[in-house]
Amino acid sequence: MHQTRREFMKSALAIGAAANLAGAGGNGLEGEPPGAMPRRVLGRTKQSVTILGLGCAYAGGGIPESDTTAIIEAALEGGVRYFDAAPEYTAAEERLGPVIAPVRDECFLVTKTYAFNAKDAEKDLAGSLKRLKTDHVDLFLQHGVGLRPTEETEQALWQDGSLAFLCKAKKEGLTRFIGMSVHARHPGVLLLLDESDAWDVVMPFVNYVARAQDTGEREVEGLVPRAQRDNLGVVAMKVLGGNPGLLADDYDRAFRYALSVPGVACALIGVRSVAEVKRAVRAAKEFRPFTAAEMAETIRKGEEIVREKSEKSAMLYRHRTRDFGSFYYARSGSSESVV
Repeated sequence: MHQTRREFMKSALAIGAAANLAGAGGNGLEGEPPGAMPRRVLGRTKQSVTILGLGCAYAGGGIPESDTTAIIEAALEGGVRYFDAAPEYTAAEERLGPVIAPVRDECFLVTKTYAFNAKDAEKDLAGSLKRLKTDHVDLFLQHGVGLRPTEETEQALWQDGSLAFLCKAKKEGLTRFIGMSVHARHPGVLLLLDESDAWDVVMPFVNYVARAQDTGEREVEGLVPRAQRDNLGVVAMKVLGGNPGLLADDYDRAFRYALSVPGVACALIGVRSVAEVKRAVRAAKEFRPFTAAEMAETIRKGEEIVREKSEKSAMLYRHRTRDFGSFYYARSGSSESVV
């Protein structure tokens, strides 16, 4: 299911108008006090989440624990209540759990598994709960869907596949909701959505450069409307372009774009410093949906960046390669290249 530019623009304009009618300058839910972190409803979960989420990949390693603590505390002080972690994020879970413990009931806490089999997924969640010092998470994601070939991805659907455990974990209260993080190569994602309606949330790349890239982003345009149709929650990742975040030089455009895409409830930002937290908090509290003209201009800008094969265009190709290793592309016979 693909969405044309005209359809995309109509949707973007509609969501902007609806948001403006909803109050709070179109920032989020009606009735929020002035200066509060705006919130939106995360699809079928019916949960109110802050429009800014803290991605903890960078906070988990490479910086001192004291800096990580300061980052998380600054996020909490700024009103952030959505926190995204994973076992692979070095010490992120160990560092995050104790800091948010006093306000755990206020937080929407996320972790993940790369495993496509139930046994390893169960092991991953058990370890995460122990490190996070909690008896449940709010969202447990099948991590990195799209990185592996479709025939491997579909193992999640087998009788002893990871989806069976995700559903069991939800039934047993170990997680409130389940979903998937989406890393390019979306046919596998659509397969999982086609074969099961158990999913609650999807988390794809959402930025205007990724949208314009030939490899996969036309499929992302199909994924987000599909999520809307099925009332799945959508969390945007790689909003600033991933590591090294080359869209941060036009921060407001990148941030506003992600949250102006119809259906997106939360923009996830990875940070390495308190200053970066404060910048993200300011962007969230000042957020205004794109007008149709602003959306059109931004889409054109993304297409120009890709057409010129600039450094900003190359960043996501590199990210996809780093996520799973360059051997995958050689093995799969992909024509995707690092430009």
